[in-house]
Amino acid sequence: MKKLQKLASLFMAAALSLTSAAALADIIAPDDSDYDDLAGVTVNATVGEYHEADNTFTVTLYADDVYEIDDIDELKKGDIVLAGGQVFEVADKSVDEFGETLVKCTNGWEIIFSQVGDDKMIAMNNEDERRFMHVFAQLQLPVAGGITFEDASNPDEKPVTYTGLQEILKIKQEKETNSIGLDFYATVITMNKKMEIVRIYQEFDVAQ
Repeated sequence: MKKLQKLASLFMAAALSLTSAAALADIIAPDDSDYDDLAGVTVNATVGEYHEADNTFTVTLYADDVYEIDDIDELKKGDIVLAGGQVFEVADKSVDEFGETLVKCTNGWEIIFSQVGDDKMIAMNNEDERRFMHVFAQLQLPVAGGITFEDASNPDEKPVTYTGLQEILKIKQEKETNSIGLDFYATVITMNKKMEIVRIYQEFDVAQ
């Protein structure tokens, strides 16, 4: 339950960052995108290939699947839920011991819906407490000078901070060889007003 509350808090913090982003920079982006809201934001991301020629990372950005409370309250057997890009059919709905909405699906999955804010809910896999998210952008983002990487992926050790691109590339390669890499479930990036990556942060994930 504590982890659940922590994840909800991270979601709310990200939401607040998105709200304030517009004041940080004048970003011109296509009308059908949310790219202009990214300046100054911290967001879940998979950090992919580094491109030395233009000093950028290919990053895939993710946002939480967010639902109206009324819609979840009205769910019934046979209804369809879209979560994490997957289709689930409702088999049963109940309230668990923590007051969260528990939806059992016909494929055996269980989804926990947790309230955030006044009228919204996010969805989590009841087995591993991972939030359901969806891709909303894939971009090549420039790397800021003095970029840092805070590695908090080992719950038994204190977080370690690395500074500078070359140090980060070494750690990134090591993680991609031995673990899940800089995967979006546990990784967030922070951008400055020029949409340069200034910080990468990774916490513990069950897949590591």
